[in-house]
Amino acid sequence: MKKIKLLALPVMAMLLFASCISVRVAADYDQETDFQMYNSYAFYKTGIDKAQISDLDKKRILKAIDADMASKGYVKSKTPDLL
Repeated sequence: MKKIKLLALPVMAMLLFASCISVRVAADYDQETDFQMYNSYAFYKTGIDKAQISDLDKKRILKAIDADMASKGYVKSKTPDLL
């Protein structure tokens, strides 16, 4: 019984530290592009529909993108500058 307790403590500590690892995010874009000249955006419908995630997660992701784009001054449009 004592051996199990002694083994459980390091295992729980490893799980705790593993859960604290941050996610790495990378962005790739043409650094010569002047994004100041773009004012509107839209989502590529076919690309969204092909994503293999739940509809709830799709809505959450699109809502987060909408909020971020709005905070940067972009407006959602049917004739977008960015797609």
